[in-house]
Amino acid sequence: MRLQYTATALLEKTTRLLKAGVPGGSRNPAISEPSWFRVVASHPPTHNLALKTHNLKEFVEKEHTFQVGEKRKATGTYVTRNKQAYSSRLGHLYRPRKIKYFEDKVRRLFYEQHPWELARPKLVVENDGNDISRQDWSSIYQPTKKLDGENVVRRTMYLIESGEFDRDHWLQAYDKARLEFYRLRMREEAEVQVAAEEAVMFGSVFGKSYIQHGIEEEQKVIDKWVEEAKQATAVKKSKMSSSGDEGESS
Repeated sequence: MRLQYTATALLEKTTRLLKAGVPGGSRNPAISEPSWFRVVASHPPTHNLALKTHNLKEFVEKEHTFQVGEKRKATGTYVTRNKQAYSSRLGHLYRPRKIKYFEDKVRRLFYEQHPWELARPKLVVENDGNDISRQDWSSIYQPTKKLDGENVVRRTMYLIESGEFDRDHWLQAYDKARLEFYRLRMREEAEVQVAAEEAVMFGSVFGKSYIQHGIEEEQKVIDKWVEEAKQATAVKKSKMSSSGDEGESS
């Protein structure tokens, strides 16, 4: 009997053996019903868990292999040797394909140009998981969402999907969304600064910021290290002076 990979096939095979009364050996004259048989028959599996090939198309379509002297459109370089454009390893057949989205390019470019935006706190929990349906990206400002790089990504995709910019010229849509992001960010920072000045004017007292608290804690460690270095230096000098006195006495 060939190896059975799925529980459904195993159930069918066991059913046929039970009906045929196939002997199971000298000590077991007939196959008895397994303890799991009725459970699996009443609740069969709904998914096939056997491995499936994901990249078989690359093995079939071998016309994608580059020829010597051919110019690659993506890089603009020329092929200097024959090389297969697909992996010939067996594990390549079962490796899941990478999921790619167009907006990933926009998101990657934004955070490469604005790495400090990653340091801003973000809210990753939604109330009902359907917040995107209540957002209108005809404007980059969203009352229910904090301004961050995702606003630029969604605004860029809206400009492309609405037909204002072509997908081949997505950088122009990105630049427009980025300038809108700058204006809104400057407005937010101005509002925060004005609110802080008004609060101080009316007698509010603010505590130390996280940066000030971090600098103070760092300074405590530096002061402790300086004291330990002074003590170690004094001990080293005393040892050197004692060794010099012993040399003179001898």
